[in-house]
Amino acid sequence: MSNKLDDDTIQEVLEGLKKGESHRVIAKRVLVSTTTISRIRKRFAADVSTPSKKEIIRDFKKDTGVITTRSLDVKTVEEALEVSGVDLDIWEVDRFVINSWEVTMKLKQTLKGNFVDKPKTCTNWQVKIWLKKKTDQLLGFESILESIQKQSPHIRLIKRKPLKPKSSERVLELSLFDPHIGLRCQKPASDVRWSINIAQETMFSVLEQLLEYAEHYGPFEYIVFPFGNDFLHTDNVYNTTTQGTHQPEAEAWKTTFIAAEQIAIQLVDRIKRVAPIKIIVVPGNHARQSEFVLGRLLRAYYHNDKNVSINAEPSPYKFHHYGVNLIGFEHGHSIKQPVRLAALMANECRDIWSKTVYREWHLGDQHRKGSNKPSMLEEQGVSVEYLPGLTAPNEWHRLKSFNWQKRAGLGFIWDKTCGPISRLQVNINNYTEKIMGV
Repeated sequence: MSNKLDDDTIQEVLEGLKKGESHRVIAKRVLVSTTTISRIRKRFAADVSTPSKKEIIRDFKKDTGVITTRSLDVKTVEEALEVSGVDLDIWEVDRFVINSWEVTMKLKQTLKGNFVDKPKTCTNWQVKIWLKKKTDQLLGFESILESIQKQSPHIRLIKRKPLKPKSSERVLELSLFDPHIGLRCQKPASDVRWSINIAQETMFSVLEQLLEYAEHYGPFEYIVFPFGNDFLHTDNVYNTTTQGTHQPEAEAWKTTFIAAEQIAIQLVDRIKRVAPIKIIVVPGNHARQSEFVLGRLLRAYYHNDKNVSINAEPSPYKFHHYGVNLIGFEHGHSIKQPVRLAALMANECRDIWSKTVYREWHLGDQHRKGSNKPSMLEEQGVSVEYLPGLTAPNEWHRLKSFNWQKRAGLGFIWDKTCGPISRLQVNINNYTEKIMGV
């Protein structure tokens, strides 16, 4: 056989066998008979038993399951779920662990019709995933989302003014952080009044002023709108935060959620009239679950609207890349040492890191520009800033003397090649409860 077939042909047949291809498929590609392939397989049996063979262990019970994969090429949770045949309509990932280790193997290669051992260092990967069966409530919610997506109105792309030349490609970021819809404040227990209606009026007044300021820099390719960041004040019918802290000044949660849903749709409809909108859902600490659900509802509602795209994935922090700019969004309550955000961004965005020059994190949570941490810092070329919020200081803030913080909504102009070129700010006067300059 070695007289008739060169080493390259034998190697190609062996590679096909390693991949699990049938003899017929290999024969058609390599132009040899299936009988010849059988003889090659028999002669080089050890070589065909490649270490890339996957080991898959499944252990399922009534409501839980564990899958473990060990191989050279299954490296992620997504790949492990796919090769294991997990039905994601029924199961969801609870937690996972990914390990890897180096091994040296003797792989056989053909040399003049014979095969010789050649040591090679490979990386073995183990992915272990704990699963839990989706609850009836979650299955029902996903069914509702699917129904909303199918029935969402088909909206064409809005005709707009032509963009400026390529040298002026820009996007606008609108930051309306911490409105706390559902918080109810009354003077003199609190500094100022706050209610669902006042929150709505404040958000739209600030938004209109920011859009007016930004008009000079437009038109924009699109508008980035981080959504969430304590958009709601409480997370459940017991009027507590996600972690269970009671909020005595809260409106009824059902009333609040319905109002928040309507306000969110009105905001998106207003913004998309200016430019296509990219919504980035960043749940806060007060209503993490409700804001995640609201983000998914918006994603379903605007599923067929070509002017709206929504990132409502479950990651607690998200990133947006535009030209030389990289912006990170996190509510600001989870990562206690802001200096760690620089390394986090570098690792999470390693594929685009070298393409960017200006890298910033925009955080909320503190209802003011700053916290007990530095309000702004820069570490290894990454800026971190805590942005002011819209909400009024409530009775607890007044009791602890955390009141009279400067309230504002912000806008950022990002140029594709020049980086950040302008910062817009609309301020709220805590003494008069009015938008300043209007």
